[in-house]
Amino acid sequence: NSLFSEILSTPGKYAIVGLPCQIHGYIKAAELDNRLKERVVLTIGLYCHAAIEHEAYETIWETLGDKTQNAKRFISRVGKHPGAPHLELSDGTLYPVYFGYKNGYKPSSMEVINVLYRIYTPERCLTCFDALAEFADISVGDPWMPRPNKDISFYDGWSFAFVRTSRGQEIMRKARERKAINTQTVPEYMANLCNRSMSTEKRHRAFRFIETHRRQGKSIPSYGDPFQAFPKNKGFKFILTEISLLTHILCFIPKWRKPALKFCLGNGGYYLFWLNNKRRRVKKTLREWFGRFLRKFHGDK
Repeated sequence: NSLFSEILSTPGKYAIVGLPCQIHGYIKAAELDNRLKERVVLTIGLYCHAAIEHEAYETIWETLGDKTQNAKRFISRVGKHPGAPHLELSDGTLYPVYFGYKNGYKPSSMEVINVLYRIYTPERCLTCFDALAEFADISVGDPWMPRPNKDISFYDGWSFAFVRTSRGQEIMRKARERKAINTQTVPEYMANLCNRSMSTEKRHRAFRFIETHRRQGKSIPSYGDPFQAFPKNKGFKFILTEISLLTHILCFIPKWRKPALKFCLGNGGYYLFWLNNKRRRVKKTLREWFGRFLRKFHGDK
């Protein structure tokens, strides 16, 4: 909210880059003060599964032991996409934050974050359905999807962007004309697969929490139509949603969270990460095969 105060006190044109919830905040604030709507000419939303409470990072820091005494800098991503966090030590060497003492396999940021979400997601995030920044002019995030063509390697640092509004289209057109960005257009059938698993799970889980809060007489978020419409949640999708809810049970049991995370970052958790990595490799292979099938079926258009 301090950002809005700054915009209101300093005339000019602004672009806002934020998480989906921050874009929601801008939309609601602009409804209350038309100056915000006039001065903010572009909103760019970032894909988001959830925030992670600070206690998680304090616990991770504790597991690093003596290495923290020689730490000079924290680097959030090192290595091929999605990378992993490292400490830069006083002698200039890099030390992996996750299982730096292990030889061979080390989990990526994404593998560990998928665990952190299930232990340390704030309650408010559990009532947010918006994984792909649907309210923004342009939304951007990591491309969890089959490769749209064989010439693209996601390890080169590509992002995936949804251009959602006419204002976003105009900005994107100018950026391409000026060669400010390097883009490749993705066919709609392929675009619909980007982050589909994560976004679908988040949407169904959020509305399940919202409905529970409604029955309990608690405050619930209002997104307005058509975003407020509840997704159909029957059959197999209902079962998956209930499983997702159960995997987040530790978010509501604070005294168990720290021991659970310490286990995950210990020897026992290491082998679970290793097994999950093998599962993710199989999933990635199947996703690439599916992508090749789609490209062939659609004539690579």
